[in-house]
Amino acid sequence: MEAGLTQQSSAPDQGMEKRNYFIFGHNISHSLSPALHNAGFQHLDLPYHYSIHETPAVDESIEHIISLPEFGGASVTFPHKLQIGKLLDSISPSAQKVGAVNTVIAQGTGTERKLHGENTDWIGIKRCIERSSPKELSSSAGLVLGAGGAARAACYALQKLGVAELLVVNRTLSKAEDMVSMFDQVPTRCFDTLEHAMAATHAPLRVIVACVPADDLTKDKIPTELFSSSDNGVLVEMAYRPQITGMMESAADYKSWQICRGIDILEEQAYEQFQMWTGRPAPMVVMRTAMQMKAKANM
Repeated sequence: MEAGLTQQSSAPDQGMEKRNYFIFGHNISHSLSPALHNAGFQHLDLPYHYSIHETPAVDESIEHIISLPEFGGASVTFPHKLQIGKLLDSISPSAQKVGAVNTVIAQGTGTERKLHGENTDWIGIKRCIERSSPKELSSSAGLVLGAGGAARAACYALQKLGVAELLVVNRTLSKAEDMVSMFDQVPTRCFDTLEHAMAATHAPLRVIVACVPADDLTKDKIPTELFSSSDNGVLVEMAYRPQITGMMESAADYKSWQICRGIDILEEQAYEQFQMWTGRPAPMVVMRTAMQMKAKANM
């Protein structure tokens, strides 16, 4: 069973000692994660605090923070997901497969204290797809747009969901081929355009995960058959801006397609992080409300 999917947390029993949590990344001053996690900590009366630590690279300031005894864990975002692993004692098999760490957990205390790396991005993607209930995934194709870190998490999620075929579209074909070589448990093919992918697949396309900048795929660049070829499906749009992307506009023309946004993925993966850190189920309604209020304030 995958780490992070059980009801029992892998985090140590930290009692009620003060713990500090962070988000490590660059250009993250508007992150919604502090609002999410601090609302959960407060609701459960935990003496924990979550804050932003912004740096252009994994530097000495991050090394210092994670060495402090009150450090409880961290979210890790761009561009640190690939760099943070060098500072950790262990990394989960799923994080190794995805090739990125987005969650750090401090386990144990004193001389027994260890730092463990996880990836919850793929869990967020998987849960949003499951929540949308696309039918017959075992006989359906899944499509991933892009070949970066988010695309790797998407490929792993689709592999775990058991799709019959995985299609990857990326302008640089060699990069897509390098990426999919890590996901050999499902038949996979790579293409350099959406048109080529649509022409080559015979299985119903019921899951699409877009992991490319929204400006790269305006509505006029999206083949009409991308969404019309299936009677049921879900689009996961990882881009946060604009609020309505070309992919979302196209999917909205078909009532049989459901849409999950990047903010939905942020929520689901954060709930998993919360449980890993605290050993308690995330108070989702409280955390979602705080995030939505913060998002409105940022608009």
